[in-house]
Amino acid sequence: MLLRRATVADIPHIGQLFYTTITEINSADYSPAQIEAWRGGWQNTAGWQAKLEAQYFLVAEAPDGLAGFASLCPDGYLDFLFVSAQHQRQGVARELLQALLQQAAALGLSTVHTDASRTARPFFAHHGFVVERAQQPVIRGVEIPNFRMVKPLTFLHSDNQL
Repeated sequence: MLLRRATVADIPHIGQLFYTTITEINSADYSPAQIEAWRGGWQNTAGWQAKLEAQYFLVAEAPDGLAGFASLCPDGYLDFLFVSAQHQRQGVARELLQALLQQAAALGLSTVHTDASRTARPFFAHHGFVVERAQQPVIRGVEIPNFRMVKPLTFLHSDNQL
């Protein structure tokens, strides 16, 4: 699998992966109305392009196509972490997360935070994120519960002795 920065040419594939992952994976944890509202902006090309330009946005390529994507804002907000239904439980999310955490360290950030879905909460907890609060954001008129989760970043400095 290859991780690389996303380009404008990736936008149709990113949008499709977003749509199908919410439809096929997140539907186990959310109602049909919530799924419909959540996936609603999947074809918003201008919105995706703005995210690509403003964020550290990565895609994971597998031999059979796009396996996942993830993004980090300069302030440490992990905006996206999606893996296709065909690539679940193959380490794709872990690799994307590691790359984002390395970027956060390079930026000198002390924490990374995200709004994790019910589906993603266990993954983030396994990787050291803690729930700060439960949330009820409204998207397209529908409440879609999630969790603000935070991961403190620790850095080892070369002058520290153990």
